[in-house]
Amino acid sequence: MEDAPIVYGILKPGPNVPGGVPYVRPSEMGDRKIRLQEVLRTTSEIADQFRRSKLAAGDIILSIVGTIGKVAFVPPELHGGNITQCSVRIRPRLHRVDPRYLCWALESPSVRRQYDSLRFGSGVPRLNVSHVRALMIPLAPLSEQRRIADILDKADAVRRQRKEAIALTEELLRSAFLEMFGDPVTNPKGWPEQPFGALVRETQLGLVRAATEQSPDKQYPYIRMNAIRADGQLDLTNVTRVNVTPSELSIARLMPGDFLFNTRNSEELVGKSAVFHDAGTYVFNNNIMRVRFTSSVQSDYVWAYFQTARGVRELAARKSGTTSVFAIYYKSLATLPVLVSPRAEQDRYAALCERVRHLRADHLRHSDVSDALFRSLVERAFRGELARGVVSKATQLLMF
Repeated sequence: MEDAPIVYGILKPGPNVPGGVPYVRPSEMGDRKIRLQEVLRTTSEIADQFRRSKLAAGDIILSIVGTIGKVAFVPPELHGGNITQCSVRIRPRLHRVDPRYLCWALESPSVRRQYDSLRFGSGVPRLNVSHVRALMIPLAPLSEQRRIADILDKADAVRRQRKEAIALTEELLRSAFLEMFGDPVTNPKGWPEQPFGALVRETQLGLVRAATEQSPDKQYPYIRMNAIRADGQLDLTNVTRVNVTPSELSIARLMPGDFLFNTRNSEELVGKSAVFHDAGTYVFNNNIMRVRFTSSVQSDYVWAYFQTARGVRELAARKSGTTSVFAIYYKSLATLPVLVSPRAEQDRYAALCERVRHLRADHLRHSDVSDALFRSLVERAFRGELARGVVSKATQLLMF
């Protein structure tokens, strides 16, 4: 690579300046795009000091600090913007390399392995400009680059449609709740209100297990707080395992329909909840409280209520803690007001939840297959298996 086209960005952008010059941080990059609504702005004076890293539409941004290897195209809306020193700007030589192909190449397994071998830093990993210049990319003829980029773009679009379908199933449940029960903030259907504690039959905190007591070869899967996602889904794909005594198992075994509440976490994540619906034998961590309700409410109904604007607001009012650890104690949670609709209506909603779970699981299975096939396709593309004719050996990226 030559010197001028690959440059660092702004060292200290300063506070956000409405109407100022936009600058892109790695946190705003994902899926080769920039989330424009999150982009901050700096003064024209600061931007002018770093005019060498000024962006043009069609440039490529590569993150080089922290999460190394995030890539994004610069859209027309950010023409004249800038970047921070956590990224470099790359300007392709268009008669030698297709920008879309270059983006895919920078995300390919072969180049990611180069990031791993070149990065430095005992704390936050990083690359420098000389490392980026030294990256080696298999460079097919330009016509083949464009064909490969077309193939990967289309395959990626199919993969994303699967993920969008999964997101739509989650939105369906939120919309159905508001349609069936009304917005709890205004309570248009006049449902009676009861404190959460009045709906609870029993609660139980989980088992304490140190990291040294957790491994894949232990007896039972052990659900920790990271398995409860911020959107209320329970992700059991990476659950660790622990040994338990018979008495512990009798106390901490989960049953379908158990409501799981994250009692301690960061301020943003404490209060997450999910409903356990798996048939396997699972136990859970001490930062999770298992709740079993009386016959007056369905766990899926209470879970959905907690995801509403009113539920989120009431939970936020009950958080307490230090700068690093927050908690919602049961004494406070028990006072949280819950609108209680007729049980028959809750059962109808729970049946819908069950159908959506099956639909979502089917989408997830297909999405996993799509992801695996896509990763294989990318690997093959940059081993030269998708190109027609002769593909050059790995060569330095060629820029202006």
